[in-house]
Amino acid sequence: MPEPTVRQDQPAERSSESEIIRLNKIIRALMDRAERSANAQGSDFGLFQTTVMLEELVASRTEELQTALDENEDITQKLRQTQGDLVESARQAGMAEIATNVLHNVGNVLNSVNIAADQVINQVRSSKVQGLARAMQMLNQHAADLGDYITHNDKGKLLPGYLNQLTEALQAEQQFILDELGQLLLSVNHIKEIVSTQQAYARTSTLVEPLRVSDLIEDALRMNNSALDRHRVTVVKHFAEVPVLLLDKHRLLLILINLISNAKNAMADRAEHARILTLSVAMVETDTLQIGVQDDGEGIEPDNLTRIFTHGFSTRKDGHGFGLHSCAVAAIEMGGNLTAHSDGPGKGALFTLALPCETEESTR
Repeated sequence: MPEPTVRQDQPAERSSESEIIRLNKIIRALMDRAERSANAQGSDFGLFQTTVMLEELVASRTEELQTALDENEDITQKLRQTQGDLVESARQAGMAEIATNVLHNVGNVLNSVNIAADQVINQVRSSKVQGLARAMQMLNQHAADLGDYITHNDKGKLLPGYLNQLTEALQAEQQFILDELGQLLLSVNHIKEIVSTQQAYARTSTLVEPLRVSDLIEDALRMNNSALDRHRVTVVKHFAEVPVLLLDKHRLLLILINLISNAKNAMADRAEHARILTLSVAMVETDTLQIGVQDDGEGIEPDNLTRIFTHGFSTRKDGHGFGLHSCAVAAIEMGGNLTAHSDGPGKGALFTLALPCETEESTR
């Protein structure tokens, strides 16, 4: 009987071991699960903390960026205002320079207007027409015996010859006055063109027309003629054969008037020797007009050869520094350039204007 009891006890021990193992496994599993849960809970808390920190950092950084943007907006507004002020200042400066150049160029031509007007006034005041009035008075006094008076009276005999001389003198006066009035009209028209050119400056870059350069130079000389005579300036011309060219007449005339006037002024203090103004015209490589205006005046310092074209720069005590600057600008506007050369003080100066041009025939 004992063996069966023993056999029954052995399976019970093995069952207990199996249950313990199973319980241990369950406990381990529960512990692992609890550990995983705890770990999981810890990770969520860390992520939460990180998220909060990031949100705070983002909010702080966003606030800094917004402040920076606001400051940049203020700076941008100030820059825009400054830019607007600079543009307005530049516009006003440009307008002032244009106005100054216009006044200077008009002033140059007004000198010719004043001189021509003075010449006409002086001629009228000293006119021989007063002699005609006296002759008519004598004729009226002897209307009843006019034939006998002219034939036998000593004064009457002189009257026909006097009337002939008076006629010639009055004709000469008339021609002189007509010439001066023609010069006056030319100058006035040039003033009108200077003003209208500046008024249309923004709309019209250039207006070319066919012209003979030599004729235009003669016009410029006539506008300066009285001043050249007053300063006893001898004009020498070296004009090569130049065809009719398409050029901006009034810009070129403006340059010529200024250069001739400038040359005359440069020789004003050179009383010890003859004052010679040399004008030259030639074509260079068939498509470039070259005009030279040379004087034997005070000359130019080497350092001033380029500065003399600067607005407001002048070597003369009474100069304003507008003429040569406006000439250089006009030359550039015509697509050319104006240069100066001098061997030094007391050795005169040569101004050379080079302009690209087309002949009238080449455009047909």
